[in-house]
Amino acid sequence: MSIRSYDPTTDFIHPTLTTIKARPNRETLKKLIKENKDNARNIHSARGAGDEGHLRLCFPLATYNARAHLAGTPWIDPVHPGARPNIPGGATAAQIQQAVSEHSYDLQEFQIFQSTERALLKLTMKAIDEVYYKALEDPDEGYSMLHYMDLIQHLLESYGQLTNDDLDKNIDRMNEQWSVNVPIEKLFNQINDAQAFARGHDEITDRAALRAGLKNLENSGVFQVALKDWRAKPTAEHTWNNFQTFFKAANTERLRSVTTKQAGYHDQHQANAATSNNKGNPFIITLADGEAMSYCFSHGLQWDLTHNSNTCRNRHPEHNTKATLNNMLGGRCQIKRKPGEAAIVKYIPNNRQQRSGGSSNHSERATSQTRTDSTSTTAHSDVSSLTSTQT
Repeated sequence: MSIRSYDPTTDFIHPTLTTIKARPNRETLKKLIKENKDNARNIHSARGAGDEGHLRLCFPLATYNARAHLAGTPWIDPVHPGARPNIPGGATAAQIQQAVSEHSYDLQEFQIFQSTERALLKLTMKAIDEVYYKALEDPDEGYSMLHYMDLIQHLLESYGQLTNDDLDKNIDRMNEQWSVNVPIEKLFNQINDAQAFARGHDEITDRAALRAGLKNLENSGVFQVALKDWRAKPTAEHTWNNFQTFFKAANTERLRSVTTKQAGYHDQHQANAATSNNKGNPFIITLADGEAMSYCFSHGLQWDLTHNSNTCRNRHPEHNTKATLNNMLGGRCQIKRKPGEAAIVKYIPNNRQQRSGGSSNHSERATSQTRTDSTSTTAHSDVSSLTSTQT
C-alpha cells in the first residue's frame, strides 16, 4: 500500500455519514458518532489491545485507556519518527536495514493515524451545517488545526445535552406499538435503544423494559397463549433477556404456517379472535359475527386493532385520544371496509335530485361521494346495530 495515496474512507463502513439536516440534538449526534466509531474501528492497528482498529480516535485518550479490556495494554498515539531513520555510526548492513524498516513502519502508522482522523473530521463537518461549529474556526488558520474530538465535544456540549422533552420522547419511542407485520426484533430493538439513550440519565431498568414489552405484545392481540405460558414461568425467569428469547421463538411459531400472501389477513384475523374477549380495551368492539374492530377519533371504525384514538399517528387537528365508539366525542362517524372488499352502493340520490333528474352539481357531489365510498361507509348513529358486545 502506498501510504501517500491511501484514503481511509475506502475502508470505512460509512463513507458518507447520515446527514443532520436540522439543529443537532443528542439523538442525531449519537447516530453520527456511532457511524464514525464503526469507521475508525475498521482501520486496522496493532496498538492497544490490537482488536479495535483506530477506535481510540473517537475518545479522549485517557477515557479510551480506562476501558477495562485495555488494562496492561494501553494505547499510545503514534508520533512522527523523523524525516530519516536513525542509523548509528558503524552500523552493519543488517542493522541499517532494520533501522530503515522500523522507520518506514513507524511513519506509515503515524500517517494512517493522521489521515484517519482527518477523514473522520471531514465527514463529520460535511454531515452538519457549518453554523453549528463555526465558533471553532480560527480567523487565520481556519479549521486546519481542529481535531475530530474537539469538534465532537463542542457539538455534545452545545447541542447534545438531554432535556426532559428528549427523555419523554424516548419513552414514547420505546412504547411505540409494534405491528404484527414486521419482525418482532424491531420491538426488542426499540426498547434496547431507549435503554441505551437514557443510560446515565433517567435510567430505564430491565424490569421497566420487560413491562413495556409485555404491554406492547398484549396490545398486539396475537400472543394470548404465549403470554399465558410466559406468566406461568417462575418469577426468577422473568428477565428482559429471557423475554426476548421466549417471544422470538413464539413469533417464529406464529409465522410458521403463514405464507407471504396470507400473512396480513392471518395476523389480523388472529388479532380479532384474540381480542374478542378483551374487556379492558374501550376502543375495541366485537361484531355480531365474532370479529372485532377498533375505533379512532380521526379515522372512525376500522380493522387494525392496534390503531385507535390513543395510538393514532396521523391525527386530525382536534383529535381526542379518549374517543370510543360508545362515546365518539365528536369524532369521525365512518366504517372502513375490509381490505379488498368491493363497494356495492356508490351513491344514493335524495328525493329532490330524483325529481329534478340531477344537475352538474349533483353529479360532482356523486363523484366525490363515490371516491369516499371506495374506502369507507358512513356509520349509522345507532351503534347497537353493529355490535353484539362492547369490549
